[in-house]
Amino acid sequence: MQQYKVNNTIFNNIEDATAHVSTLNKAVTISPYTPPSKASIKLNVVRNMLIREMLEWAGSFVHSMSPSTDVNWMYSFEDADGNSDAGDCYYEDCVNVTFGNNLMWEDALHDYQSAVDNFDCLLGDYNSVDSVEGLSDMLNNMYHTMSDHSSETDDYIGCVRDSIKRMCEGNDNIAHSYHHPSRRTTISFSGNVNAMYKAYMLDRNS
Repeated sequence: MQQYKVNNTIFNNIEDATAHVSTLNKAVTISPYTPPSKASIKLNVVRNMLIREMLEWAGSFVHSMSPSTDVNWMYSFEDADGNSDAGDCYYEDCVNVTFGNNLMWEDALHDYQSAVDNFDCLLGDYNSVDSVEGLSDMLNNMYHTMSDHSSETDDYIGCVRDSIKRMCEGNDNIAHSYHHPSRRTTISFSGNVNAMYKAYMLDRNS
């Protein structure tokens, strides 16, 4: 039986859909509607479960990159004789002292802002992922979005690689591999859609 959809309302035949449209005060479209299959419903749930795992991992990573530099390493000084160093040195008796940012603080800020920007890039629409194979691509793309290192420091790369490795070690549904020659991390879907869906529904309905 072909169903039809008007806005968010489903009708079992074109006659009922047409009758409903006639009661509306604005032009709307009647579209053929095919209910999602059980397999697609399960895949949708599992996809969203994995997205939650990745967003929460990425959010935790952002928090971990929040600058924690010692306060006296947040700035540096330079005097009239050209002496310069971090703020943990004696500069009170120097002459014509000027103050500026410390590179350690600037790097920490840069890494944190990179993590924030990368996290923002994760936000969007993943509904086009409609196959089990696509789940692996989705996961890997999400990781590499967070690990984008076009301008970040080496510290950032090491931290994000270590972070995703630890996350995968504690997650049976996301596998981790590292190719040493290319220094490339790959993550992929390693779970079972039926088992994950069942576990989710048990928890959701408990």
